[in-house]
Amino acid sequence: MSITVATTAGSTVTKSLTTLTSHPAGTPSTLPPGGRREDDRQQPCTAHPDWCTEAGVHDAHLGARHVVMGNDGRELLDARLLDFSDSQPVIGLGETDTDAAEARAKAQDFRKFADDLETLADLMDATTSSEQPSIPDVASCPGGVSFCTGDSEDHKNPNEHYHHGPLTAMGARRSYAGQHGDGIMAFHLSQINDETPGLDFVADGGWPTLPLEEVDELISDMSLHLTNLCAARAQLAGLMSRRRTSRMCATPQRTWTYDDRHGTQHTVTCPSWCSNTHTDDLDRNRHPADVYHQLYGAEASAEYSEAYEEYESWPLLCATLGVSPNSTVSPAYRVPHVLVEVAADTYTRPMDPDQLSEFIQTVAGQLDELRVMHSRLTEARAEWATRTDPTTSTETA
Repeated sequence: MSITVATTAGSTVTKSLTTLTSHPAGTPSTLPPGGRREDDRQQPCTAHPDWCTEAGVHDAHLGARHVVMGNDGRELLDARLLDFSDSQPVIGLGETDTDAAEARAKAQDFRKFADDLETLADLMDATTSSEQPSIPDVASCPGGVSFCTGDSEDHKNPNEHYHHGPLTAMGARRSYAGQHGDGIMAFHLSQINDETPGLDFVADGGWPTLPLEEVDELISDMSLHLTNLCAARAQLAGLMSRRRTSRMCATPQRTWTYDDRHGTQHTVTCPSWCSNTHTDDLDRNRHPADVYHQLYGAEASAEYSEAYEEYESWPLLCATLGVSPNSTVSPAYRVPHVLVEVAADTYTRPMDPDQLSEFIQTVAGQLDELRVMHSRLTEARAEWATRTDPTTSTETA
């Protein structure tokens, strides 16, 4: 057979792979004169032993295929590592070739697609459920809470309304759920009156002993359940964000005056989100460009150092919303923007919403890379433990 692989935009290379698939694995083939010995044909790939599935002498290095199947049994998408002679390894994604950076970017698109697909499933469930009169109508919530199912029992007390969203559970009607026929590890959004919303988790009782097949079912369902939990977390974050925005809009804007270094008086009105006290701006030694409105995000830190110096805890990816209306540095500072302290005293440029979104995507990609590296580290430590004599080691990890 032959396989066609795109190596550059607008061009393809066709390579004959007759020796790869002419015979099922383990079936002897007729060797040409001077052919290889049986042990040569079974020799693992020496160029890419960590991922190539081909054995013996071969030009085309093919990794294991990862396939998404449709409900009709046909392949929707596949991906695998490829390397042909005189070329660089690529990831074959469907009919196209991608490098590592492109693959990570596409993985982000797939995650968003998966979330969108989950949303469609939720909409379908909601549509189906709305046809059943036993399920309350979400719009019937007396308090107008967006996620509330409007259960009349939870709103009987005029002084205390308990709002909750639909219950999401894992493994409904699965045998591993045991007596919990509606599923286990259940959660739903909840809120009492006008208090801060949160996620309620419902769990009681024990699980039955699971055979191997049901453990596999549990693992498969956990993946989907985690996706649902992430979607609920995103919904909760959106609710919290809207509450904060509502409160900021309801906060009276502060107006204050100061005298600059030349004795000229200026009147300033802070944006609703500004958390600066501006006490330093009242020292009569300021220039209008020095006035900076800011809102500090949550702080994070990690231990690191320069040139093998002593490790200390320093800021990491700390974000600040700000604006300096009279900035002389750049017009980008004169409109609301976000600065991120990537590391101690190392900042990004002032970013607009699109630039911040791009920055987030980059950081998310690096988080995925760190997770991969974490797995590699775990494997490397396990391998190292088998070859290192702890009694002769001079260093404690």
